[in-house]
Amino acid sequence: MDKTTVYEDIRQQIVDERLAPGQWLIERELCETYSMSRTPIREILWKLMADGFLEQEANRGFVVRRLGLEQIFEIFQTREAIEGMAARLACRRGGETFHATLREIKKKIANANIESDPMLGIAFGRELHRAIMDAAHNGIMADIGGRLENLTVLTANITKRAPAIEKASADAHLNIINALLQQDEEKSEQLMREHLRETCRHVVEQFYPGMLETSSSNK
Repeated sequence: MDKTTVYEDIRQQIVDERLAPGQWLIERELCETYSMSRTPIREILWKLMADGFLEQEANRGFVVRRLGLEQIFEIFQTREAIEGMAARLACRRGGETFHATLREIKKKIANANIESDPMLGIAFGRELHRAIMDAAHNGIMADIGGRLENLTVLTANITKRAPAIEKASADAHLNIINALLQQDEEKSEQLMREHLRETCRHVVEQFYPGMLETSSSNK
């Protein structure tokens, strides 16, 4: 295997949670698994860390990233800022090809039973967010969005266990698509920001009960 293939294999195991949050990656075991020497394996681990999938602890090695409450807030706050503006720019700059993509995604979401299969909601949502970022035609924003997407994958591992969150996201995605097709810049940005804010709130309420009140009381 080459380094790209090994990187993608480890990354997919993290996305699928076959490598669970908090699990240690042992260099010696990875070398044996992939028949690679220590130097390329270490380069792969450093890239996974740079892309947000791993963390390193001094003198202990690499561990699959476990998102804490504060990190979840930070991810969604950053997404709101970046993707809210991306929606506005996509509304202004997206052409007929973008609109055709939106209509196709809208059809997929409308026909999917997301409550019984939350992974469909995640897949279609990711497709929509990527299409919006592409249509914004902002290279720096796209670079930031690429790294942010890696962290978004980790939050999706939380929401896929809560069909109600993905159903609410699907409804929000349909509203965003309609605003984009209407070329309403202000509404597109507003709906995107509201969607990400509400998703963050749902995640915290579902998996960190009581923490919103605690966070508010500490401010």
